[in-house]
Amino acid sequence: MARGLALCCLACLTVAGLSGCESPGSADVTASGDALCAQIFSTNDTHGRLLPAVQSWSEGRPVGGSAALAAYVARERSSTPECPLFIVSGGDVMQGTLISNLTDGRSTIEAMNGIGYDAVAIGNHEFDWGVDVLAERVAEADFAMLGANVYLKDTDRHPDWVRPWTIVEKDGVRIGFVGMVTPSTPTITRAANVVDFEFRSIPDALDHYIPVVRETGVDFVVAVMHEGAFCEDDVCEGRALEALAATTERFDYAVTGHTHSRVEAEVGGVPVIQSFSNTTAYGLGRIDRSADGTVSARRLGIRQVWADEIAPDPALEEVVASYTAELSHLIDRIVVTLPEPLPAPRNGDFALGRIVADAQRHASGADIALMNNGGIRRPLPAGPVSYSDLFELQPFANMLIRHTMSGAQLLRTLEHSVRSSGDVDLHVSGITVRYDPAAPEGERILQVTLDDGSPVRREGRYEVTVNDFLSTGGGGYTTFAEAEAAEAVGLADLEALVSYLEAQPQSFPIPRDPRWIESPAR
Repeated sequence: MARGLALCCLACLTVAGLSGCESPGSADVTASGDALCAQIFSTNDTHGRLLPAVQSWSEGRPVGGSAALAAYVARERSSTPECPLFIVSGGDVMQGTLISNLTDGRSTIEAMNGIGYDAVAIGNHEFDWGVDVLAERVAEADFAMLGANVYLKDTDRHPDWVRPWTIVEKDGVRIGFVGMVTPSTPTITRAANVVDFEFRSIPDALDHYIPVVRETGVDFVVAVMHEGAFCEDDVCEGRALEALAATTERFDYAVTGHTHSRVEAEVGGVPVIQSFSNTTAYGLGRIDRSADGTVSARRLGIRQVWADEIAPDPALEEVVASYTAELSHLIDRIVVTLPEPLPAPRNGDFALGRIVADAQRHASGADIALMNNGGIRRPLPAGPVSYSDLFELQPFANMLIRHTMSGAQLLRTLEHSVRSSGDVDLHVSGITVRYDPAAPEGERILQVTLDDGSPVRREGRYEVTVNDFLSTGGGGYTTFAEAEAAEAVGLADLEALVSYLEAQPQSFPIPRDPRWIESPAR
């Protein structure tokens, strides 16, 4: 069934490797008083998705968008008026679409203000346009953007634009939100943008700030983090769940993000939820406190944002329309027509990744180009592909850098790309790689052959083009710093891709032959 349609609210999912899963309603007893309740409406990884879009799994139906999301907020608020509705996000809210990126995220913040968000965890992609831009967006937000584990390097101080926690009160219900970003941010974000910061332990941040928040007299505490997990069948695992399990202070509900996945789990009896990405779905939960002070929480499920099922919020439609009008010449521009859909790579060797790498090699005139899977952000549909589609495919404006490298350095780079699972992280152009994922680390690359059939020699010299994320050590690719020379090509990755696609024949040639060939040593 379609990925979004097969959702169910699981009563209790086992968290692999963690302590047992307790039943909801087993939270500690707090001071007694009036019974009260709250609903938590959550999204994560919206990535600037202000407009509805047809997804590969949505069977032609439009999904998501700010105006539809706002309408679902109103529906959920009115359905349970006795419980105030709090709106939160697990982060990565701005980066990813033409309508958001060309305003440096300002359009997204305006839309989120209109929806009524209360608290948002800062995501790693919030740093993509530099700290000055991020600080501007934080100042424009009517909601708190939280980073309890973000510190100025070598200090115990947060940057002045970061709030570790916030308290929101609605209809007499006070909730404290503590927000965190993934500690992996320095390795998955352009290094220059985060060089002044440290991204410390999530459990330490929660254990430090939850007591501070409790002391203010809140009714509930909610952890909101840009760190993720995955659920398959009845088993959920991942860094977010490990971090929550390692937290000793009591919290009442948790919202995660970063992995763009469905997470419906419990850690120590506390519900944890994550709702895919790109405004295609939202999570709903409820926290109750009885008159005797007992706190219980439960997930109410993950629900699809069908843009054709609900009347869009007119105010949000107007906000989005004000931005799309300025960009229609780009949004509607058709660049190429594809004979078949191209899925987005996550791990492995895919035609779409080969095309992107080919475009970068063609643009730079290098012998070889390497493209990291994490920089390819969406699939492409069959038929007409617009500039807006390609922008969402490569939204980071990474510049291309051509390096002069030894064959030995290239082989070490390719070795780093091979994961313990046997998958690979880099797409390649200009070479074919034979590898054995079961071989000892450092010996997994068996042979690399140039397109002309000659082998890559360790002592040889090769021109290798990559984006500036990889060039500056992103993803742990440190070999580029050792290159004999590095030269800016003067083109962004998107510019290279658009030019390459426009130059192709009408019958677009899909590169089908694998360039990574698993070939165990004999």
